[in-house]
Amino acid sequence: MMRLSLSGVCLAFALALGPCVVPSYASAEPVYDADVLIQAGHEGRPDCAVEPARLCNNTGAVGEIELTPVVADATARMLRAAGISVIRKPAHIERTYRVRDALFIHFDGSAQPCGSSASVGYPDVADSRAAAQQWKALYSKGWHFGFEPDNFTSGLHEYYGYKHVVVADAALLVEGGELTCPAQAAWLHAHADWEAESLAHFLSLRLHKGNIPDPAPPHR
Repeated sequence: MMRLSLSGVCLAFALALGPCVVPSYASAEPVYDADVLIQAGHEGRPDCAVEPARLCNNTGAVGEIELTPVVADATARMLRAAGISVIRKPAHIERTYRVRDALFIHFDGSAQPCGSSASVGYPDVADSRAAAQQWKALYSKGWHFGFEPDNFTSGLHEYYGYKHVVVADAALLVEGGELTCPAQAAWLHAHADWEAESLAHFLSLRLHKGNIPDPAPPHR
């Protein structure tokens, strides 16, 4: 039996009936819902009509539910102004989004005041671990209370939000510091804008887009 390649078939077809186009099987780049998804931790709770019982009443550390939207909104605003597309979500994320980077903003609390500090959590996907190290290097330019080990709780490593994103670069949960520690809480409220500016700069670096400048660190 004579076998013809696809190009051979096209040649024979062209001789008989006219031109034939050989299809291209090159893989296309994934279609993204946005460059970045930003979630403000605990925002919108309690909302037990849409969230499971284990989540709906979790309003976080004292003051967290008020502070996370401030930082998330400011970060999203700067990214959008720089031409970076953003999906901005509250605590409840209703479906799975495909984005280049996902950022979940939180602040910690401790049963023993000043028993914790800033930290980062991430799943074992893409370049999340490298992104965490880059964020800590940037944040430590102003933050002087130290860091807990990465993923030092199951809540950090197994955060429910990770299941709602497919990322090309990184998924990162940022705990900005401990609100139950008076010194840290005072610093965090005084420098919420700087944290947002630093997060926007960080995401601009990860995306290679927007050229958002690194903000000058606050005086210690």
